[in-house]
Amino acid sequence: MLLVSSSVYAHQPVMDMAPRWSEGYGFQTRIEQFDSKTTTWVEGVYTFKPSVRLTFKLPHTDGEMGNLILGVPLKKYVNEGPKTSNWGITPSVKLPTGTGNEGDWDLGLSVSYSAETPSFYQFYDLYAWDDRVGLDVNVGFAFPGKGSGLFALWDVSVLSSNQGDRIQTGPVFVYFKKNLMFRAEHKTLVYERDSDWSGSYFSVAVGLVY
Repeated sequence: MLLVSSSVYAHQPVMDMAPRWSEGYGFQTRIEQFDSKTTTWVEGVYTFKPSVRLTFKLPHTDGEMGNLILGVPLKKYVNEGPKTSNWGITPSVKLPTGTGNEGDWDLGLSVSYSAETPSFYQFYDLYAWDDRVGLDVNVGFAFPGKGSGLFALWDVSVLSSNQGDRIQTGPVFVYFKKNLMFRAEHKTLVYERDSDWSGSYFSVAVGLVY
């Protein structure tokens, strides 16, 4: 179905940002509302080392569990003084583990780039799942603190498939303090073709890393 958030395919726990050390792990709970439906996601990550990770995403909607998504983000980090950047490639698989074991196996692949300075953050993710192709972009300002930080970003999400196309855009706010992270975003539909999708998108997420 096209009626899914780009976060299903593009973003990785925890908030695309953490952890950044070997043998680290984290969990996040994300609640999103779109197309008159509310979905709760339980997601997690384990870092064998910063460049090799294992992630999972498990949705729950209307009293039913959805299909489990497993990913293996592979990253190449570059540190240039105050700037940190990374290129990533993430093969993923969706297993038919949902209520009633409905659905088929599905394979996905994403290519991403992110960069961060003390004052600016950018993230780009191009992904493909079955007949779906999308691009998700987050760009904005960073406000570092002592053991904490705030990101004020703008998101543009583009998704195309055999069931239709759409473009959404809106603000994103990320806050972290030590090992606790919070993310909130709201996107408005600015273009839609044949997807029968209407309304805005809203999500909040809370994550912990260790």
